[in-house]
This record gives sequence, structure tokens and C-alpha cells, in this order.
Amino acid sequence: MNIIRGGDEVSLGRYSEIIRSNEINSIPEPDVVNQIDPRFSLGDGSIITTGHKIDFTDRVEIGRRTILGGRNSSLWTHNRQRTQPIHIGSFSYIGSEIRVAPGGGIPSRCIVGIGAVITEQLQGENCLIAGVPAKLVKQLDPEDSFLIEYKTRPDLPDNV
Repeated sequence: MNIIRGGDEVSLGRYSEIIRSNEINSIPEPDVVNQIDPRFSLGDGSIITTGHKIDFTDRVEIGRRTILGGRNSSLWTHNRQRTQPIHIGSFSYIGSEIRVAPGGGIPSRCIVGIGAVITEQLQGENCLIAGVPAKLVKQLDPEDSFLIEYKTRPDLPDNV
């Protein structure tokens, strides 16, 4: 069972999947000092696996054919009195138990290692991201491209 509640809008793209035991939640009427945009968007062909917590008190956007993999990752758009959106690009793979702080972001075509903590909007595609705080560790080798370009599910049309 998944729990999805709150916010102004939840948008699930074509062929996207939210597997099980995920909590996707927005705080109603938060006491913050900035404007909020409580919207959650999961892109076409993207997958959220199991046991993740996603706060969309501010906007969370996950691009096309991206996998939030493994278990127990947390994406937080708020702290005590402020919110900032989170953007995750397309064709990325995000490993288990990562954390994304308010305003954090992951570029397209990246692999994020287990346990990484994203504290800012990272720049640069085709990279391995890892660490605490997370940083771009290296460019992906051409032979590793299949890891992010491989279809997220067998019935996914080529044009998604």
C-alpha cells in the first residue's frame, strides 16, 4: 500500500509506477515564510520502488525514465520555516537510502550511489554522484550508458 496525500496536484506520467510502501505527502497549510508550490510530478516511464518518503510541501519533479531504486530514501522540500523545490532529471538511477535536502537536485543521465546526501542542485549530466555531501565523482563511461538508458519496464514504448 502507498500513501499519497495533500498538496495541490499529483501527476503520474504514462507508464510510471509507484511500487509499494511509499509515503508521498505534503503538509497542509505549513507555517513557512515563503510561497509554496505543493505539486508532485513523476515523469513518463519513471519508477519509485519501495519504502521511500517524499515530502512535496514544495514542488517535487522527477523526470522521464528515472528510477528511485532500493529502499528508504527521503526527499524533503521543507525545513522548519522555509521550503524549496526538488528537481530530479530524466534517465537517472538513484540508489538506496539517499537523502535530498530542500533545494537539492539531480541532473539528467546520472547514477546516484547508495547513501548519498544531496544538499544542492548539482550540475552536469552523465555523472556518478556519491558522498556526504554528494558531489559529482566522475563522468560515466560510455559502456555504462546502458545502465541509465535501459527501459524501466519491458512494455515501455520506445518513444517514452
